[in-house]
Amino acid sequence: MTRSARRVTYGPGAEPCGVRLGAGLTLLQPLAVVLIAACLYVSLPEWRRQRCSRGMLMLAPLLAFISAFVMIGFSPAEAREPWLLRIALATGVVVGAARGLLMAVDVDNWGMVRLEDPRDGLAVSLLAAASVLAASMAPTVYPPAGALVPYATCMTALAATFLTGRALAVYVRTHG
Repeated sequence: MTRSARRVTYGPGAEPCGVRLGAGLTLLQPLAVVLIAACLYVSLPEWRRQRCSRGMLMLAPLLAFISAFVMIGFSPAEAREPWLLRIALATGVVVGAARGLLMAVDVDNWGMVRLEDPRDGLAVSLLAAASVLAASMAPTVYPPAGALVPYATCMTALAATFLTGRALAVYVRTHG
């Protein structure tokens, strides 16, 4: 792969992973969009401040994390930023766990949980959705945008690990 300031070109065998659907799309891109859409759907009760099980709080981060993992295949190995991805993963877990430990949580007698202020989860989930959509659609509309896909992947990974750290901290705090 050669990189210039305006265009990313792939040499033979250096194309992004996945089966081509045409117009620059692979099967991975719709899969990542479906996964992040499922993450948003599963998060709706949390955002509405409804009671839900602790296991349901863990489902949205899992879907976001799988979506971020799928996004790694959007770009060829030479274009990935592994050091940035590692920093995003570590930062997301630490900040998410801190947020989960500090947020107000209401637990009833049956173990159902209601988060008092779920706005951070909403904002981070929307950030992940925007990153997935940008990484999926931008290179098909504007091919030079393909150079930014590894950074969108890192943003999605940061959001997914934030949600994971927060959910794990809430789970540990309310389990008992």
